[in-house]
This record gives sequence, structure tokens and C-alpha cells, in this order.
Amino acid sequence: MRMFSEKFTGARSGALAKNSLMAATLCLLMAFINISCSLKGMLTGPPAPSVLEEGHLPYKVAILPFVNKTSNPEAGEIVRKMFYNFFSSLNYMDVELSVIDSTLETNDLYSKITAGEEVSPAMLGQLLGADAIIFGDVLSLGKVYALVYHDNQAGLKSAMVRCDNGQLIWELEHTIHIEEGDVPLSPIGLAATIVMTAITHKQANHLEAASELCMQMVATIPNPAAFNEPPPKIQALVHNGAGRLLRPGDYVKVVMIGEKGQKASWGIPTLIEDLPMKEKEPGIYIGAYRIRTQDRLPHGRLVGYLRSDKGSGSQWVDTLGPLKIGEPTILPPVISNTTVLNKDKNPYLVKDALVVLPGARLIINPGTVIWFRSLGLIVRGEIQILGTEKTPVRLASLGTSTWKGIMFDRSRSDNKIHYCEILDAEFGIKASDSDVFIQNCLIQDNIWGIVIDRGTAEIQNSLIRTSEKTGVAARDAQLAVRNSIITENHSGGFLIDTSRVRIEQNNIVNNGGWGIKVLRNQGQIQASNNWWGNEKPDQNEIIGAVNIQPVLDKPIDFLLPE
Repeated sequence: MRMFSEKFTGARSGALAKNSLMAATLCLLMAFINISCSLKGMLTGPPAPSVLEEGHLPYKVAILPFVNKTSNPEAGEIVRKMFYNFFSSLNYMDVELSVIDSTLETNDLYSKITAGEEVSPAMLGQLLGADAIIFGDVLSLGKVYALVYHDNQAGLKSAMVRCDNGQLIWELEHTIHIEEGDVPLSPIGLAATIVMTAITHKQANHLEAASELCMQMVATIPNPAAFNEPPPKIQALVHNGAGRLLRPGDYVKVVMIGEKGQKASWGIPTLIEDLPMKEKEPGIYIGAYRIRTQDRLPHGRLVGYLRSDKGSGSQWVDTLGPLKIGEPTILPPVISNTTVLNKDKNPYLVKDALVVLPGARLIINPGTVIWFRSLGLIVRGEIQILGTEKTPVRLASLGTSTWKGIMFDRSRSDNKIHYCEILDAEFGIKASDSDVFIQNCLIQDNIWGIVIDRGTAEIQNSLIRTSEKTGVAARDAQLAVRNSIITENHSGGFLIDTSRVRIEQNNIVNNGGWGIKVLRNQGQIQASNNWWGNEKPDQNEIIGAVNIQPVLDKPIDFLLPE
């Protein structure tokens, strides 16, 4: 069918203009000054917290890892960091997140807390040297689809608890909605919009929602009187390194927005510390660092600091994503025999295409990171991607361009993809006349998620989300999908044409357009025992000859790759 074919070959239109970070920041600030429209997207009013203690407040507070109750694997970390950034401007002494996390890992408590298990506040207080702790459950972060609209949503339930007696000090559950295209009028909303100069529009929307949410919630926390002076406030920190591989000779450029007339600095822990920033405009601080030949950091984080003359200060932990720094290992264009890639030579770079020839085998071991400049990975022989839960394999584009993805071309070998993150591609996986087994994978932010064309595929325990088009598509294929989540895909969860398909024990929710759509088929598609968002999915969710009975009455609680 022509319509189906055109959808398969559709490509991303337009390109992101490449302006300098400073120029874009100043332009956005000038535009903000002249904004007169209202913010329609903020659908909820100011939050009303439960404040149970305002007099005798704690001194030192630790913000624990948040429980992630969303399908967005980054949500817990993003919202926690954003919450911490605003909280650091209050008059508490806060424990650094990296110190909290390393202490919890050492004492085998990190995974328990992120799983929502109860841990004694007294024990946590002793381990972290804190008077109080803050818990958090991230309830939503990302796009929410409905029949006539969609918006970006962020929701959090959080509480501050005293460590010595377990007394609740502050508690609040709050959710905000921001319609796409609305202009943020608060300084925090403006600062989050500036992020768009450094990352994709989709990520900027998520950060805008998270920043507005955390700003509103932190503003309701009882603030103790300052011993000397309140710390200077930071509104945002952005840089040009998100999603890029920074090589020797490249510059990391940083912009921080905060109170004017302060001392600003930034650093990348373990690589550089406390580099000064210049105040180019009132409250706008800039800094830069040129990557040296010896610099190498596969997963770095950037931190900004703002201090007064008297020594009080705030800090901002980067929420744009990890920095990748160092000279890459260049892969050859052709794999003609058995080749093994290991993480000790990370990151790898494919300049054009990487082709696995018939009869050859490519083995990619745990923790390996491969960046693609433009084309992709073409498998005509065999591929074994062998990531693990703690050390997945990561395949993504270099910079803001889209790479083609993993393309199987007439490969009937034993192709396995385990614990692999595939991001920012035209096709996360496309199999033509090929066989592939996909397990415990994250297929995210691609144009098409997984496309099977005249082949066979089995997908298990995977998360397929935020595709610009459809999450999983099959034509003249055999497809089995089990124990997976298909969500937030803009043009439907499944698109099926003349295929033998069995879809069981999945959460197929919050997709734009439809949950499953069948174009042509000789018989009913078997899609029983799935959760569709409610117990009675309507005809807008199920289009075509699909047997969905019985329908699950609640979502399946999966432990999916993060």
C-alpha cells in the first residue's frame, strides 16, 4: 500500500539553526522583555502544601534519589536535579547529590530507595550526616496525548522528614501542564526555554515542565532564617556539550543566569574545577574551556556555582545530559570477519556507514558506546549486542543530526540485541528480509521505533517511546511483542500491514493517534492481555481487525532498562 510505504520512507524535515549559545541567550532575553501574551499552558494554580513545622527547622538536608513512576527513564534523575538546583537557594545546608549517591551505593541502599522501599530516616540521617531528608516520587514527565490535544506534563509527590524522630515537616503533590507553543513568562520558564539553544526541542519541553514544577514546589518549603545572608539565586545553566562528543581542540561553552554582581564559576568534577566565569551582562555569566589532548571523560557532569562576596553560595547541577570528552576510536567502514568491540576503547565513532558483510560477525560487549555521524549500521552478516542491566550498549547520533539506525539487510543469522539503547535515529531498528531478537532494550527519540519488513522479530522486556512516527511497524512480517512498554509515540503504538502478529502482556498507553492500527490483514491480530490505559479501550485506540480480549484491568509493573 502506497500510504504505508511513504510512511516507512519519511524523513525528518528541517534542521536546527546553529547560533552561538551566547547570542541565542541574549536574543531570547530580549524577546522575553517584549512578551505580552499570557501563559495558557499553566493549567494548575499555585500549589498548596502541607507544612507541619515552621518554627524549629532542620539545618542540613539530603535530597534522596527520586522514585521514577513514569515511562521516561531519565525522569527521576532530571526532576531530582532540578529540585536540588532550586532547593540550594534556600537557607539550608544541603548535601551534594554525588555524595548522597555514592554513600547509598556503598551501603546497598540506592536501589532500595529508587524502588520505593522504606528505609529508616534515622539510618539515612546517620549515614548522610543530615538532619532531614527529602523523598520524591516522580509521577509524570513528558507528553500526554488525548483525542483533541497534547501537552507536556510534570508531576511530583515529595516530602521532607526529620531524621531523629521521623516527623513530617513538609509535603506536597503537584502537577503542571504546559501546552506546546506557549511562551513561558516566569524567569525560570524563560531560562528553561534557553536550553533549546543547546538540545532538542523535545528535551527542552521536558526541562521547561520540570523546572516550572520544581520552582513552584520549592517555593512552598518553609525557609529558615539565614545565619548570615541568603545565598544568591541561580535561574539556569546551559552549555553546548549536550549530546556531543567533545574532542581535543573543541570548546565547552557555558552560560549561567542568576543574581547580578556575584562571583560565578563552573567545573566538570574529576576533570576541571572552579573555573571563573565573566559577567558579560547583568546576571549573565559566561565561561569556556578548551579540551586538551589528555582529557578523557566518558560520562561527565557539569556544575555551576554562584557566590557572594561574603561567601554564601548556590550551585546548579547540569540537567542537559552527560558530557562525553576524548578522542574517539574510529571504526572501519566494513566488518569482513569476526570483530569484537569493548568499552575500554570507548567512545567509538562511525564517520559514514558501518557494514557487517555476509559471513562476518560483529560482537559488541557491555558498556560499549558508538556514535554515528550521519549514516548507520548495516547488518548483512550477524550482530550480537550483549549489553547488561548495569552496563548497556549505547548507539546514538553525534551532535544534533539524525543517523539512519541499525538496518538489517537479508540477514537470516542469529541476530541478538540485548540491553541496548538506540537513540536519535531515523529507524531505531529496521529489519528487511531478516531475523532479529530484541530484549531489554531502550528504543527512544527515533523517527520510527522498530520496523519489520518481510522479516521476523521477537521483542521482549523493552521500552519503545517518543518516536516521531510509530513505535512498532510490521509489513509482510512475523512479529511477537511481550512484556514491553510502547508509549508516547506520536503516530501510534503499532502499525500492522499483512503480518502475523502476537502482542501479549504489554502496556500500550499514551500514544498519539492510536494504540494499534491494522491496514490490511488476512485474519485478526492477536493482542490479548495488554493494558491500553483503561479497561475499555475505544475505537480510536484500536483500529482494524484486532482481538484484544481479555483486556488487563491495570498496568503491568515492569522493571525496564534505564
